[in-house]
Amino acid sequence: LNALQLPAPAVPEYDPYHTFTQDNLLDERTDRILPREVLAKQGMTLDQLGDILAAQPVVVEVHHAADATVDSFRASARDYLSRDGQFVIINYLRKAIGQERGGHISPLAAYDAETDRFLILDVSRYKYPPVWVRAPELFAAMDTTDSDNENRTRGYVLIKRPDTAPATAPN
Repeated sequence: LNALQLPAPAVPEYDPYHTFTQDNLLDERTDRILPREVLAKQGMTLDQLGDILAAQPVVVEVHHAADATVDSFRASARDYLSRDGQFVIINYLRKAIGQERGGHISPLAAYDAETDRFLILDVSRYKYPPVWVRAPELFAAMDTTDSDNENRTRGYVLIKRPDTAPATAPN
């Protein structure tokens, strides 16, 4: 939300700057989607992430890997990453790419066509530095079931400001 440059609430500890934090993003509205105490204990699913983001003035598309292909994911993510004000957030199984077990959510930062790799900017950067992952391996890590989400697959979220021009179909 901060990267989208949306009007953010004032945060006393960052005065005079306005920014989104988990303390002002998560509120009574988002508690109806996922109570904060549950989120703190077990994290969130792909669908809960989409619903929480959709509570903001943004355009959100949630895509489960089972409903996509590596080619459609690559095309959509590549297109979003090539445009200002558009972002891709992935929900993947860490152990599928050689990290610790468990599902995880992180933003994608870039795509390199020569190597067919996406750059993951892990939100836990103190523990996981940015990593380039081949598109098929990343898609396979998203194409894993999440028992906390009715055994639906993980996947990705496309997010943009409502005033962003629509994406064009990839060539």
